[in-house]
Amino acid sequence: MKKVLGFIEERNPLHEEIQSYALTATFSRERAIDPRELRKFAADLMVSVSAACFRYGAKDVGHIKAHLEHESGFLSADTLGDPADVMVEGRDGGPVRSFRIIVNSVIFGLAGESIGRATEESLEAVSLKFGFEKKRSDMGNRSGK
Repeated sequence: MKKVLGFIEERNPLHEEIQSYALTATFSRERAIDPRELRKFAADLMVSVSAACFRYGAKDVGHIKAHLEHESGFLSADTLGDPADVMVEGRDGGPVRSFRIIVNSVIFGLAGESIGRATEESLEAVSLKFGFEKKRSDMGNRSGK
């Protein structure tokens, strides 16, 4: 007879205030966006989500990441909360009229609902600034881990 060992996962008390939020959405616009402008979109989104989380009372940013994919390339953007540390990397491809985005925000000292509100409001504001319309959205994945 085999003996099965079980693991009890105890959450580190230091991690109790870490919450996360993730969303996916698809955006489009009539006029194609060039790669440089799409990189600016991604960077502006990172700064906006971070600032919104701090406005809502976050103590710190674990990370905010976005992955944008389209028919000819992809971009990954991330920040640890400071606008000076925003990174945008990837394969630009050509100008595009639509893209899919996945955003993941891990924040310390802010409830999941507030992280969601900050992330969604920022995505809406930045997409409007760049003239995009949301075509599809799967928002609302909150986690306490």
